[in-house]
Amino acid sequence: MTEDPIRAIARALLLLRTMNTRQKSSLHDLHLQTGLAKSTIFRILRTLQHEGYVRAEGDAGLYRLTAKIQELSAGYTEKSLVVDVGSPLALRVTRDIQWPLAIGTLEGDAVVVRYSTMPYSPIAVHATTLGQRLGLLDTAMGRAYLAFCGEVERSALIQLLRAASLSGQIEDEVHLDADLQLVRHQGYAVRLPNARRSSATVAVPVMHRDKVIATLCLTTFGQSLTRAVIARYVPMLQTTAQDIATAYGNRLAD
Repeated sequence: MTEDPIRAIARALLLLRTMNTRQKSSLHDLHLQTGLAKSTIFRILRTLQHEGYVRAEGDAGLYRLTAKIQELSAGYTEKSLVVDVGSPLALRVTRDIQWPLAIGTLEGDAVVVRYSTMPYSPIAVHATTLGQRLGLLDTAMGRAYLAFCGEVERSALIQLLRAASLSGQIEDEVHLDADLQLVRHQGYAVRLPNARRSSATVAVPVMHRDKVIATLCLTTFGQSLTRAVIARYVPMLQTTAQDIATAYGNRLAD
């Protein structure tokens, strides 16, 4: 059963959104813009004042937001924005092709899955991969990121991986550059089944202004990821990645 929204919270948020459109507001202004009773607005303003989010402007009967209001958006980053705009696009594709997609963003020396459509796929390999940390060298999402990020960032990430290694070296580093060049040439990275994972994944970068803002992948059962499947679905992944990047750019411009 869906619970009814808490009206007091909804009204406070409406008031904050309204105040955010102008530098100063009077009680009468807020009444006209929100349709709320002045007594209700006054009580909400008093509460917001007490919590430090609103300040009264002297005796003029005007109110304005304080700098503390910025704390409410501190947890919302550009990575959050990628997921916001990308999740409905990824879900739409999964509902069309049935296979699950995931969106991952960089966190330190790994790509973390921020959104997965596995719960919505009837043929998903796992229940979900949400929150999984995927290595930059041994996963499709990680190698797609490493291959398409800028040279300065790539060098820094490789140095970070070296430092994290017990030996101070990356296994098969001699072949790493050639592998990343191949990924860039193909436009995608593939992870085939191995001893740790029976699934297989193909991943593409989500690019905005020559910067990798996320990676997008499709995961199947290992034996299902044939060359024909890759040829069929990579263009769809690339188109979806471009759609995510476009939606991301539009939201940044708003």
